[in-house]
Amino acid sequence: MPLDSSTHYGNTGSLDDRKDIQILNDNTEFKRAQFWFWPIVIGVTIFFGLFDGITGAFVGFLYGVVAGLFLLHESLREDKK
Repeated sequence: MPLDSSTHYGNTGSLDDRKDIQILNDNTEFKRAQFWFWPIVIGVTIFFGLFDGITGAFVGFLYGVVAGLFLLHESLREDKK
């Protein structure tokens, strides 16, 4: 069966969208936030795990992911003053 537009699973983004993503990825603050994402997650997981064992580690992992994603989100803000 030949492919038509309804069965095409390719990239639907435009060249401008890819340029915008590339500009965001070249941002030094974003690179710094990417670097610190996993150390934050691991550190918060260990910290919570020390107090409440495996349950605390699980909760700490979730809090660490939230903190890391918040750091990534804040690094993408363009209206900083």
